[in-house]
Amino acid sequence: PKSTEVHPSLVPVNVGSDKQKPQYKTPYEQNQVRNTIVKNNSIIQECYLKHLEKENAVTSGRVQVDWQIAPSGDTLSPQVVTSTLDDKDMDECIVEKVRTFKFPPPPTDKPVYTTFTYVFRKAGESVAPQMVPFSNPSPAPATPPSKPK
Repeated sequence: PKSTEVHPSLVPVNVGSDKQKPQYKTPYEQNQVRNTIVKNNSIIQECYLKHLEKENAVTSGRVQVDWQIAPSGDTLSPQVVTSTLDDKDMDECIVEKVRTFKFPPPPTDKPVYTTFTYVFRKAGESVAPQMVPFSNPSPAPATPPSKPK
């Protein structure tokens, strides 16, 4: 099914995790949980793209979500802890999507508490491509200084 036409170059979105490393205590959380979250970034991105269609949308920010992973691997009671995007619809959208995540069953018979911070920004916004080392950090002047006549 075709979703709303989004020109590939417009698809912003760096859905990333917070710079502060989340406190993943076990290999299960470091691997299976993280991989599942990352694998689902594209569906979280849909919430962000919808958010960007609003007038005066805040284009970058972060949304912290927490939830529990049931012994079956199902997501329990996801909720938004903090959001800087100031968009209740987007918060609800993210919660709905997270609720559909299916994790590998945790190695315990108790629910595992998880929290994750999604960082959203449009492409080209306030962040340089990570892979390119810049030898010259200062941007070139926009207009060359004109020679005095």
